[in-house]
Amino acid sequence: MPDASPGPKPPKRVAPKLGSLDTVEPTDLGPAEMRSDERYVDADFGDLDLGSTSFAGCAFLRVRMAGTDLRGAQFAECTFTDLDAPTLSAPRSSWRSSTVSGSRIGSGEAYECTWRSVLIESSKINYLNVRSAEWRDVVLRDCVIDELDLSYATVTRLAVERCRIGTLDVSHATLLDVDLRGASLTTVNGLAGLAGAWISEYQLSEFAPLLAGHLGIRVGPES
Repeated sequence: MPDASPGPKPPKRVAPKLGSLDTVEPTDLGPAEMRSDERYVDADFGDLDLGSTSFAGCAFLRVRMAGTDLRGAQFAECTFTDLDAPTLSAPRSSWRSSTVSGSRIGSGEAYECTWRSVLIESSKINYLNVRSAEWRDVVLRDCVIDELDLSYATVTRLAVERCRIGTLDVSHATLLDVDLRGASLTTVNGLAGLAGAWISEYQLSEFAPLLAGHLGIRVGPES
């Protein structure tokens, strides 16, 4: 029976609320620490090992992360503004009620991550690897993403608004209330993984050749 609902449920986002912040240099940081209410400005995190470090209520402004190890790091109510990360290594990290804006990320390795109430806006990402991730209440807005790998991911309430995505991989993904109508998509891999997503009529017409190929349908001129 066709779904008669008017559209997908929108993400339930909670914006970060930052209090009074102390300015801290990244050289003061180490792995598996708990940091809160701190500000990092015009700082280069270089090859710092911040694995399993917990950040709560922190602001990152015009920082560079090239080779910074964020494996298993936790970010709660944090903001990233004008982040420059040629390589962002954050597998199995956790992000809650956080935002990333006006940023540039080359290769983002965030597989098996957990995102809850996250906004990424006005950013350029070459490759975002979030295979086997768990996303809930996520918004991608005004972004250019060359390749977004959501294969094997579980995504609930995702809104993609005015974004251009070169290649979207949803192989073996589990999607619920995922709104792709605001995305300009060039290529989609793993079409069966789109079940649970919303697309526009125009996108459906654009996907027709891909869907025909996926289903093994041969298309030819009328006899």
